[in-house]
Amino acid sequence: MVIRGGRLIDPASGTDGIRDIIIENDIIKEISDPKEADHYDEKKGPVIDAKGLVVAPGLVDPHVHMRDPGQTHKEDLVSGSRAAARGGFTSVILMGNTVPPVDTPEILEDILKRGRKLPIHIYSCANVTRDMKGRDLTDFKALKKAGAVLMSDDGRPILSESLMVRACWEARERGLIISLHEEDPLYITDNGIDTAVARTLSITGSDRQAEISMIERDIRIAKETGAELTVQHISTKEAVDLIRRARKNGVKIHAEATPHHFTLTSDAVLRYGSLAKMNPPLRDAADRDAIREGLSDGTIEMIATDHAPHTLDEKYAEMFKPGWADAQDK
Repeated sequence: MVIRGGRLIDPASGTDGIRDIIIENDIIKEISDPKEADHYDEKKGPVIDAKGLVVAPGLVDPHVHMRDPGQTHKEDLVSGSRAAARGGFTSVILMGNTVPPVDTPEILEDILKRGRKLPIHIYSCANVTRDMKGRDLTDFKALKKAGAVLMSDDGRPILSESLMVRACWEARERGLIISLHEEDPLYITDNGIDTAVARTLSITGSDRQAEISMIERDIRIAKETGAELTVQHISTKEAVDLIRRARKNGVKIHAEATPHHFTLTSDAVLRYGSLAKMNPPLRDAADRDAIREGLSDGTIEMIATDHAPHTLDEKYAEMFKPGWADAQDK
């Protein structure tokens, strides 16, 4: 097979240009100037005309919700993997806020076993705490053995500092990374909407300090324990700066950014209503620009979609539903 005339973008080699890619027995045999493949024997396989298209290594999404098990009316592993493949993703990491949550080896093994039959690589995190209640740690050792690649209670922050310290020591011992949803409900009245825009809607909203305070705490804990952490879907300029300084000081901490947080601002809520409501919320232009800068200078190492399907009824629900509980199913 030849993929002919596409714009090859390969970060690993620094390639960005028009190339032909010759594939034999499912292995890339040669990448060459387009003119050099003009005499390719088409009897060996098809020629795909990729002019005007981008050809790139398969994308990896480190933060995905596929609602399976428990909410497959929204999406299941089969439909989710097909959508990912259609978008160019060859590997995804599933979050564990399913029903039931991924807090035992049995649940994790079932997901991974079914995932091996699908057209992309399915990986999964496991929960930090049992039933995602933030009280008792799961069995990190058993969950790693079952195939967990991350530990996360995504959708819920780990509020207890003593529990977070224990989790970090356990993660360090097992060679695992903890991926964190950093929103302290102490600073949140009406979640999913930034305070500045929320005031125009006569509600309180989610203050930026909800994210900042949790990240400050967890940087300190990571430094004390030597654990490795990831901050999910970063949303504030202060958080970007905290991560930047921590990394320069040798703290093992990473961050991911979503396309919506580095393209949109909180004004989208006024235009799109509940469709622009999310956790953490969209912030202002200075925050968006800081996230872009963090991506550019390597402070933020990952772009993650936080793909989280909902039904149309949920998407077009009333703008405000009171209570922290609606943050638990993003």
